[in-house]
Amino acid sequence: MIMCPLYPFHIIILYFCLLLPLLLAVVEGAESLAAWKVSFSASSIGKGNETEKLRELTTKNFEVYCSDCVQNKESIYKLELKNEDPRIASMESGNFTQNDEGLMEMDISGKGREWSISVNVTGTFLGFTSIRSKVEETVKDGNIHAQPSEKPLLLTVTRSKAKKTASKIFGYSVAALISFAYINFGCALDLNVMKEVLRKPIGPAIGLVSQFIFMPLCSFALGYIFPWSSPEMRLGLFVTGTSPGGGASNIWTIMFGGNLDLSVTMTAVSTFAAFFMMPFWIYVLGEVIIDGTQIVIPYMKITTYAVMLVVPLMIGVSIRKCLPKVADFMVKIMKPLALFLIIFILVCGIWSQFFMIKLIDWKIAVVGFALPWLGFAFGCLFSKLCRRERKDIIAIAVETGIQNTGMAIFMLWFTLDHPAGDLAAVVPVAVATLTPFPLLAAMVYYNLRAKLCPIQTKEKEVVDKEMDKEMDKEVTVSLVNGKEDRNQNLPDDIIKA
Repeated sequence: MIMCPLYPFHIIILYFCLLLPLLLAVVEGAESLAAWKVSFSASSIGKGNETEKLRELTTKNFEVYCSDCVQNKESIYKLELKNEDPRIASMESGNFTQNDEGLMEMDISGKGREWSISVNVTGTFLGFTSIRSKVEETVKDGNIHAQPSEKPLLLTVTRSKAKKTASKIFGYSVAALISFAYINFGCALDLNVMKEVLRKPIGPAIGLVSQFIFMPLCSFALGYIFPWSSPEMRLGLFVTGTSPGGGASNIWTIMFGGNLDLSVTMTAVSTFAAFFMMPFWIYVLGEVIIDGTQIVIPYMKITTYAVMLVVPLMIGVSIRKCLPKVADFMVKIMKPLALFLIIFILVCGIWSQFFMIKLIDWKIAVVGFALPWLGFAFGCLFSKLCRRERKDIIAIAVETGIQNTGMAIFMLWFTLDHPAGDLAAVVPVAVATLTPFPLLAAMVYYNLRAKLCPIQTKEKEVVDKEMDKEMDKEVTVSLVNGKEDRNQNLPDDIIKA
C-alpha cells in the first residue's frame, strides 16, 4: 500500500480547499463594505450661538452620507443609527423612529453608489449624547458584515426657554421676598448688641473658621470619599462648600430661637470674606477636580448679594428709629413671614427647578444631606467647645450648615457651558432642596415638645435667677430712695436725732 507523501497533512489541505470558497466570499464581502464611506453632515449639533443650540422640545436636522457604496444584488443592506443615551434625544426619519434602547434601523437595499438620508433629532432632556452609524450587509448564506462610521455625531441638549424663564421668575421672586425679610430683620436688630459682637468677635470668628476652613475641606473630601462621584458632581459639591452663608440661615435662626444679631453679623462677615476665600480655595483645590477648567468667581453676584443684605437691613434700622410702632408690627410678623418664605422657596423651587431635581438620584441625595448636616454638627461642637451660649450655638451651627447655594449655582452656570453648568449645579440644587425637610421636621418636633412637655432648661433657670437679682436690686434701690425722700421731708433736728 502506497502512502500519500503529504500524510497526514493532506486531510488539513483537503478541508482548506473545501472552505476556500467560503473564505473568499467573506473576504470579498468585507472588502466591499470597507470601501463604503459613511459620514454625518456635521460633527456636532447643539453647540454655538442661540440659533445653533438644540434646546429641549426643539428639532434639528442632519444628513447621513454614503459614498462608494457599491451593493451586491444578492445581499441585504441595513443602516443602523445608535443613540447612546435615549433619554437626551430622539431620532426619526420618515416612518423610522428609534426604539427604547435608542436604536433606529433603516433598509437601504437597492440604493445607488452615492446616497444620503435625512434624519430629524429632537431634544428631550438636557445633557450630552452621541449618535453612531453602522452599515450591515447580510449575504446570501446568512453571514453579516458591518462597517461602522469613523466618528460619532455629538449632541448637546440645553434646557428649554420656558424652563429658563421659570428659573428667572423664581429667582427674582425670592430676591424680593428675602429683601423684605431683611427689612424685618433690621427692625428686630439691636445695634448695641451687634457693636458688642464686633468688639469681641468670638462668634463671627468661630463661624469664619467653620464656614471657610471646615466646609471647603469637607466638601472636597466628600467628593472623593464616595466612589460613584463624577467630576461634575465633585465640582458642584466643592463650589457649594466654598460659598458663604445664605440668607436662609437667618430665617432658620429665627425659627429655632437663635441669636439673630449674631446670625446677621456672621452672614455679612462671610459674604464679604467670600471675595477672598472663594478664589483662594478654588485656586488651591478647584483645579484638582477639573484640570484645565478656568472657574470664574462671580464678584458681581457677591457684590449684589452684599447690597441685598446691607440696604434692606439699613431700611429696617431706619424704620425702628423713625417709626417704632411700624417696626414693632414688622417684628411680630417676622416668624410667620420666615415660615412663608421657607415654604415658598421649597414649593416654587421644586416647581421651577423640577427638570434638575429629576437628575437627583440616591447618590446625589446622600451628598446633598451629608454636606449641610456635617456643617451643622461641626458648628455646634466647635461653638460648644468655645463655651458659647445656646442661642449663639444655634446661630453658628445654622450659619455653618446652610450655604448660599444660589451663589454656587450662579457660579457654575456662569463658568461652564450649558448643559455642563446645569449638570454641575445639580448638587447645590440638591442641597438647597433636601436641607429644609429635616429642619422643618425638627422644628415641628421641638415646638410640639415645648407645648406638650414643657421643661425648664438650665438656660431659662439662669435667666430667671438673673431677673430675680435685678428685681432685688431695684427693690433695694427703691427702698433706699424712698428713705432718702422721707428724710428730706423731716426737720433737721429730727434727722440728727
